[in-house]
Amino acid sequence: MAEFESDTITIGALFSQDWFFRIPAYQRPFSWDDEHFDDLIVDTKDADRNSQYFLGTIVLHKEGRNTTSVVDGQQRLTSLLILLACLRDAIEDPEYKGDIQDKIMQQKRLLDGIPERARIEVKDRHVFNSVVVEKEGTLKKWDTKDYSISEKRYVTATEIFHQRIADLNQEQRQELVTFINRKCILIYVLADSFEQAFRLFEIVNDRGKQLRRIDVLKSKNISPEVIPQETVRNRIAQRWEEIENEVGENVFEATFFLVRLILLKDKPKADLLTEFEERIFKNGLVKKGEPFATLIFEYTKLYQDIFIDKTYIDTDDKFGIRYQSLIFIMNSEFQASEWRACLLSFARKFGREQFYLFCLAIEKLFLSQWAQGIRKDERYDAYSKILLSIETAKDAETVINSISFDKEEIIKAVTRNDVYHATFCKYALLRLELVTSEHDVPKYFTARSIEHVFPQTPQAGSKWLDSIEPGNTASFVHKIGNLVLISKGRNSAASNLDFDEKKKRYLKPRVSDYPRSNQVLGYSEWTEAVIQARTDEVARIFLDDP
Repeated sequence: MAEFESDTITIGALFSQDWFFRIPAYQRPFSWDDEHFDDLIVDTKDADRNSQYFLGTIVLHKEGRNTTSVVDGQQRLTSLLILLACLRDAIEDPEYKGDIQDKIMQQKRLLDGIPERARIEVKDRHVFNSVVVEKEGTLKKWDTKDYSISEKRYVTATEIFHQRIADLNQEQRQELVTFINRKCILIYVLADSFEQAFRLFEIVNDRGKQLRRIDVLKSKNISPEVIPQETVRNRIAQRWEEIENEVGENVFEATFFLVRLILLKDKPKADLLTEFEERIFKNGLVKKGEPFATLIFEYTKLYQDIFIDKTYIDTDDKFGIRYQSLIFIMNSEFQASEWRACLLSFARKFGREQFYLFCLAIEKLFLSQWAQGIRKDERYDAYSKILLSIETAKDAETVINSISFDKEEIIKAVTRNDVYHATFCKYALLRLELVTSEHDVPKYFTARSIEHVFPQTPQAGSKWLDSIEPGNTASFVHKIGNLVLISKGRNSAASNLDFDEKKKRYLKPRVSDYPRSNQVLGYSEWTEAVIQARTDEVARIFLDDP
């Protein structure tokens, strides 16, 4: 047989005795959104009944005579079967009901040697079989309180599909299921090997959730060739899904990129899959299989503790509250991610004792890079050296002392005349709030926007103009001493009120959450001299440890 075959096929032919599908362990849980379900039923309802309707492409890996594992397309195949099950339960004609059920569950045929078998074998088959495969299952009211995310999606899909076909009479329902069976088509690509199937997948456009590089890494690391024991493979696959559900898809995938950086200490030279296959596994940096999965699980747990839950240092620790407050604004405002790899690596090797001091060093290094506009390649070099230092150093103090940053450049950047237009301006103001705060409880500072106390464009005749030379505002209005954080939306009209009125009517309800910004309310006047004095104060305190 050739390496792969491909053809168009109707849904009726696909869900026949010649085809059975298995969702392999490396696939993500069933997770189509409500919008996907709605699109599927609305599109098929509205389609021209006299023309074929294309539902996309699926990529399959041949496992047996008529069994395939789904490399790409599990969300669509599963949803189509759920839709057929809803139509089965909504149609009254027993012949239609029987024919539809044959698509969902292959009936036993003794003469042909065909056993009774569900058309698709999903990972959470107990709930799927109860809701979808069993007749009338889509009409039952299911208590989903203890269901997994994918199990809940099965039930949600039935609810959406039933809602959308409720306006159809019996004849229209029969017409719809006949149209889906005879006129709705897919392109299937069937490969002899997983590797070939994945290469084909990469050039196929999928309307649903695509297989990611980390899904392929999962498949390669829990394959029978790598882990012979099925119980171990199943345990790792289950833990993989549990952790991804806990932290979310984006965080879980981001962790792989950070682990890549930790292991290679270099900028990427290829896509994530190739990096692990060619640069990490082949060079023995970590073994495939359980050692790799264990490493990913460990770093994901650290990521969750450090960045999401912010519980890595307990609040009873002398630095606990300060760490939680600082990591919150770092995680919220630092756009690049390489610095996170350093924190993960440091925590894994040295633990909690000097972790906060290391956070401070990394934070100031990032600030220095941000203030100077350091390019990504240079950032990678800096963090790669720190990762190497972590790997080779015998103690945490050596690593911390090796990190250098330019204090003068940071102070110069935050006190410049036009800091308001700098990308780091909001972070600088948030940091000042932390420096000014009492650390009795964690401070999770966020801000809707930045406000100029002295207006950017004071109106003619305003008291704001009494103390300055005409046209002189540009030299001080954007300085950090004139900027405060506000927790509510801006009001351009109120922003130009004279100082006393602005304090009472506009600033007071908007700055109360921020100790440094709140200081503005204690001033009786707001002049260029006040702004300069506050800017000079920033130069003195900005790099104090929050």
